[in-house]
Amino acid sequence: MALTGGLAILGGLFAAIVALDSLKNAVTGGTTHGFAVLILIAWTAAALRLYRMDLYVSKEGVRKRTFLRQRTWSWAAVQEFKIKPMAGLRVLGGYAIWIRLHDGSEIETTVHYAEALPAVRGMFMAEHEVVDIYDQLQAALVRSRNPAVQPR
Repeated sequence: MALTGGLAILGGLFAAIVALDSLKNAVTGGTTHGFAVLILIAWTAAALRLYRMDLYVSKEGVRKRTFLRQRTWSWAAVQEFKIKPMAGLRVLGGYAIWIRLHDGSEIETTVHYAEALPAVRGMFMAEHEVVDIYDQLQAALVRSRNPAVQPR
């Protein structure tokens, strides 16, 4: 997360520098760098989207935010959470937390770990980190069903 946050900051900084240089050149009759500014703005936007990809929990439900979209499921729609193999990385031993809804559908979350790959926050986590997040999700689900249960 620090890497993508740093990339977003650098992209924004470079875009501002190039935009200021373009404005200076436009006033003096020189060439502008409009295309470079657009590329740097797109870079910054992509880095921000990557930075915000994650699984979010609130009193209302669970939100899965990916690069291009986000989706929220209310606690009433969530049946349970499971740790099971990822859809795309079974060969590498990749596992993810999945959301099972009351309608029977299952959604793979962005919380992953892989036995054959190093732990890298934002891509793959250590197994104990995923289990800790799983426990927190289960506790939030229990609290949503019984508001009298207080967080630990």
